[in-house]
Amino acid sequence: MEINFLNFSDPKQNRYFLLTGGEIALKQDALTKILDALNNQGFIQKISLNQDEVDQAEEIISRNSESSLFQENLIIYMKHTSGRFPESIKRLLEQNFLYNSTNIAIIIESSIEKTPTSGTWIRNLDKYGLIINCKKLKQDEEKLWLKRQLDFLPKNLLPLFGASIFQNNEKDLLNQKNEVNLLKLLFLNEKDHESNTADHITFHSGLSAFEIEDMIIEKDYKKAVETINYLKESSDQNSAPIIWIIAKIINSCLETLQSSNKRSTLKKNGVWPSKINSYLALIKNSKTTDFLELNQELLKVDLMNKGILKPNPWEQIEKIILKLKGATS
Repeated sequence: MEINFLNFSDPKQNRYFLLTGGEIALKQDALTKILDALNNQGFIQKISLNQDEVDQAEEIISRNSESSLFQENLIIYMKHTSGRFPESIKRLLEQNFLYNSTNIAIIIESSIEKTPTSGTWIRNLDKYGLIINCKKLKQDEEKLWLKRQLDFLPKNLLPLFGASIFQNNEKDLLNQKNEVNLLKLLFLNEKDHESNTADHITFHSGLSAFEIEDMIIEKDYKKAVETINYLKESSDQNSAPIIWIIAKIINSCLETLQSSNKRSTLKKNGVWPSKINSYLALIKNSKTTDFLELNQELLKVDLMNKGILKPNPWEQIEKIILKLKGATS
């Protein structure tokens, strides 16, 4: 069966896959889902073959046949990066014995843009496997893909962050994916990322993203402003990551002020357990109305970052931090 990537969600029980098209980020996503599904089916071992090594695939399969003493569940991953689709892979896929095997899984990542409509090899894949078209996305498709990547965000922040990521990285899904991964680490709970540390999330200057959050929630506003000014002067520094961090803080504080169960609300908003007490201390004497005003100021800074409003976004960021100081004093 052949499907477009946007319609691909579950590899189900398939063990034979062909990834086509030129969008690397989509192929990476598809490959991750496929490997996770195969691992759950007991396929742990994987052999990777590049374009110059695909001739070895048939021998590897033969050595690992069900009659072999050393037979095991095996994933064979073949990567075709340029030129015509390799004849050796075609010949392999034409062999009916392959599809009767219960201990072999095949993943082929190919640079071909269009799937052939004829040939025994493609008919076999269409019948027994899954062909996933990872072509470049149209603008509306790209926005849908990004929206799905950001499904972990609070609904009221999705338009803000989604628009900013898309505006700054249109037609560059790999960069969009990198920005999404940063957001995940900022918004998801610490228990979901026990292996990650703040050192893994840095701006171009090398400054840890969590350092800025810590400055603000610990009320070290002077240092926060100095840091913002430093980042503003750094070469190629984008203000969008700063907006995201400040948005996380303001949104978490606003929802917590409106909630009767403050700890639970902070946890739901992705505040790490180690920082909950700092957030509670931050808003101890705060009013909901102050944070509603801060939320409006935040929308302005995003429009400035996109060039829709004229004032300097960095000056607006500094203004918000100073207003935060007043709201939490």
